[in-house]
Amino acid sequence: MKKYIRMAVMICFMAVNLSWTVLAAQNSNIKVAPEDYIPVLMYHHFVTGEVEAGNGVIVPIDEFEEHIKTLQKAGYTTIFLSDLYEIMQQLEKGKKFPELHLNQKYVAITIDDGYKSNYELVYPLLQKYNMKASISVITSLIGTNHLPEEVERMSWENLNEMQQSGLVEIYNHTYDHIPVGDRTYAEVCSSVKEGEEMLDKYLQKRSPVKVLTYPNGNYRQEIALPMQTEMQYDLQITTNIAVVNGNTSLLEIPRITVDSGWTGEKLLQMIEYRAQQTFQQKNFFFDLFAAHRLRGTSIIGFIMLSILFIIPKVTNKK
Repeated sequence: MKKYIRMAVMICFMAVNLSWTVLAAQNSNIKVAPEDYIPVLMYHHFVTGEVEAGNGVIVPIDEFEEHIKTLQKAGYTTIFLSDLYEIMQQLEKGKKFPELHLNQKYVAITIDDGYKSNYELVYPLLQKYNMKASISVITSLIGTNHLPEEVERMSWENLNEMQQSGLVEIYNHTYDHIPVGDRTYAEVCSSVKEGEEMLDKYLQKRSPVKVLTYPNGNYRQEIALPMQTEMQYDLQITTNIAVVNGNTSLLEIPRITVDSGWTGEKLLQMIEYRAQQTFQQKNFFFDLFAAHRLRGTSIIGFIMLSILFIIPKVTNKK
């Protein structure tokens, strides 16, 4: 009898350990179809010369051209942030699935701050490849004379020309680009309102969707909620690293920062990698336990081994 009890306990222990191993392997090899998510890429400034690899702000324009050619060849369709909002609105309400199950692959190209290079270098490529981009501008710097040490910004004429082409949409990146981290809601609200007023005044055409791109991607929920309810912003853009999926909040759109030195193939790999990371988060509780799998297995093993010794003693007493 003792022999069978010990054998049963050992089998249980091995089964638990094997189950954890299988589940961990499945979780680490999540395969997500590109139609199940939307990557939002983030760029800033572009140059014609070389840039040291790993720069998340300045990208050589020839690398950007390789990026959009690769995306196009891979079957991606570029969309505006306003299109992203419409897609998210069309998702079945009340049934939040991580997988979007779209009929094609979409990508949103976003460019922050409003540098002149967006007009001089990027805009011709958007025309050449018929690709769309969403540009968020710091309104106080548009159309102003820049200092010699500063990077030149676009003019309102540049912005209007691009937006009239149907290849670019312009959004609010606040008036002064001060991160919201240490600001009161009143201060943030003032900067956002002033930015919106300048866009209304100087742009001949506005996007049908109201979008706020946070300075430096800095995001606070106590700021974001009233921005949605009081300021009526449809989308709020951050620098949180993930891809858009069925669980993404309209208040907290994540992006993928594109670094200098990335080839087109590297960009596709990073999109896939961020997608896998994003979808692994849905298994939060499993990940929590899996992270302590060795510890948990040791505890289970200790308990079962203790049983092996306790049962014979209890049996002998009887």
